[in-house]
Amino acid sequence: MEDGGIEEFSVIIIGAGSGGLTAADFAAKIGAKVALIEAKKLGGDCTWTGCVPSKALLKASKVVHTVRCASEYGVVGIDDKGISVDMQAVHDRVHSIIHQIYEEETPEVFESRGVRVFNGVASFEDEHHIKVTHEDGTSTRLFGARFVICTGARPSVPRFIKESGVPYYTYEDVFDVTELPETLLVVGSGPIGCEIGQAYARFGSSVTIVARHLLAKEEKEVQETMAKVFEKEGINHIPHRLKSIRMVDDGLIEGTLENGTTVTAHKVLVASGRVPVVDNLNLSAAKVVYDEKGIKTNDFLRTNIKHIYGAGDCIGSQQFTHYAGYQAFMAVRNFILPSHDKGKTKLVPRCTFTDPEVASVGMSETEFREKYPEGKGKIAYWHASKIDRAITDGEKEGYYKIFFSNDNKIRGAVFVCSRAGELVNEIAVCMHHGIKFTDLGRVIHNYPSFGFALQQMGSEVAIESLFHGVTGKLIALLKKV
Repeated sequence: MEDGGIEEFSVIIIGAGSGGLTAADFAAKIGAKVALIEAKKLGGDCTWTGCVPSKALLKASKVVHTVRCASEYGVVGIDDKGISVDMQAVHDRVHSIIHQIYEEETPEVFESRGVRVFNGVASFEDEHHIKVTHEDGTSTRLFGARFVICTGARPSVPRFIKESGVPYYTYEDVFDVTELPETLLVVGSGPIGCEIGQAYARFGSSVTIVARHLLAKEEKEVQETMAKVFEKEGINHIPHRLKSIRMVDDGLIEGTLENGTTVTAHKVLVASGRVPVVDNLNLSAAKVVYDEKGIKTNDFLRTNIKHIYGAGDCIGSQQFTHYAGYQAFMAVRNFILPSHDKGKTKLVPRCTFTDPEVASVGMSETEFREKYPEGKGKIAYWHASKIDRAITDGEKEGYYKIFFSNDNKIRGAVFVCSRAGELVNEIAVCMHHGIKFTDLGRVIHNYPSFGFALQQMGSEVAIESLFHGVTGKLIALLKKV
C-alpha cells in the first residue's frame, strides 16, 4: 500500500471482456496480485451484445426456418401462414442464456479466484497510477507494476446517420427488441449485418441489406453463394452504399443510396463495423502511443511503454473473441515468464454463423495463388453436392476448399456449410502443427459426418501423390512385371 492509501497490484487489467477475463484468470492462477477494472459488466460485448445473444437469436430463427421448410422433409400438416414469432419470448430466451453464461463471469466468481474487481471508468494518471471513477462519482486510485489493456471496440456509426436524428439499432441494443419490425434496413453486410439480417428475415421481417458486397472480406465465391441463399430466403441485397437517411411520413425511415435510388423501412440496423475503444483512458498521461486504429503494440503485444501491454480489439487486431482471449493470455505470459512468444498471428480461424456458416483460416485463394502459382501448389475443391452429409441434410449450396503447397502442407481453407465453424478448427490444428493434407486421409473420420469429406479429400491427394516421384515410378515398374 502506497502512502495515501493507494493499493498496489502486480498486474492491472483494464476491460473485462473475453480478453480481460482470460488475462485476469491466468495472472491470478500464477500468483499475481490482480486488479480487474470494468466500466460496465464483466463479460463484455461477447456475453452481453455479441457472440452469445446473436447465436441464441440465430438458433431461434433456424427453428422457424426448419418448421417452414418441413414439407421438404416429408413433414406435412404445417400451415406456413399460421406460423408466427413471439419476439418477447425470443427476447426472454436470449437474455436467459446471457445470464446463464454470465453466472460463470460475475465479480463474485473472479473475486473467489483472487482477482480484485473494480467497477468504473479507468484513466491513467501516469505510467503506473490509474484512477477508477465509479458510477456514484467517487473514485479509487491504484498502482500497477504492469498493465494489460483489453478495452475492446464499439459500433462504428457513419456521421451522417448520427446527425440525421433517425433512430437506429446497433448490435448493442438490437437484442433488446421485443416487437418484430415489418421491414428492416440493414446498413452493412459483414458478419453482424448478415447474421442479424438473415435471422429477422426468417422471423418474418422484410429485410433489405445495403452494402456493395455481402461479406466483403470473404472470397467472391462465398459472396455469390450467400447471395443465392439470401435471394432464396427473400432477403433483398442492394449493392450500393447508403448516402443519407431521414424520417418520412407514417414513421417510415427513408435511405438514399449513392446511385440516387431510395429505400424505406420501419427500423434500421447499423452494422458498419467497429472501432477500438481508446478514449477516456488518458493514454497520453502514460505516454502510450495510439491512434484512431488502436493502441500500438509490437509482435509480443507490448506498447512503447515496456510494462504496458495491449490485447484484442483495442489494438486493431482481427476482431474475434477467441483471438482477444488468446492475445490476453500471451500478454500475461510474456511479461511474467522469462521466454516470449508472439501474440500476433495470421493463423486465426474465423466464422460467420449465417446458414450456411462461412469459415476460413490461413491464406485466401488470391494470396495462395500469388505465393503458390500453378506448379507450386493446388486447390482441392468439393461442392456440397459431393458431400454425403450435406446431401442427407438437404444442403444445396456450399463447398469445401483447401489450399495446399507441393509439399502437401495446408496453407489455407474456406468452408461454406452448416458445420463450417467446426471444420475450420481441424484445419487450424493441422496448420499449427504442420500436419499435411495427405495425413488427413490417413485418419479415420466418422461417417457420414461433415468431417468425413476432409478424410476423402486428403485421401484423393495422397493417392494422386503415389503416382508421382519415386513411388510413382516404382508402381509403373510393377505394372510391367
